[in-house]
Amino acid sequence: MKIIKTLRIVLFCAIISSLTACATTTIEGSGEKTTKSTSGTHTVHGSFYSFSWSEPPATKCENGRNLYRVRNHTNAVYVLASILSIGLYVPQTLEWWCDGKPVQEGEEEIYHPAP
Repeated sequence: MKIIKTLRIVLFCAIISSLTACATTTIEGSGEKTTKSTSGTHTVHGSFYSFSWSEPPATKCENGRNLYRVRNHTNAVYVLASILSIGLYVPQTLEWWCDGKPVQEGEEEIYHPAP
């Protein structure tokens, strides 16, 4: 009986400690972050079943600037909402930055994969 009670306490502590974690994924390009760099944030409301509750606005970097960095962020509240809805509602926050250097007309950016 004591073993079951101890296992319940350990399991409860493991679940609580795993809910407090945040997860952030960053994709970074080769642009430059300057004082003229712009950024934006949007929360995407989707699901694990390939449908979206709300489409994020299609925002483009102005004046021919390149996309410098994109960050996908989730936190404990988002994870809890995902678990309680059985994957029907999965919120995520997206942040993006446009670099400060405009692309010159006729200039094409060459893709160089990281080694």
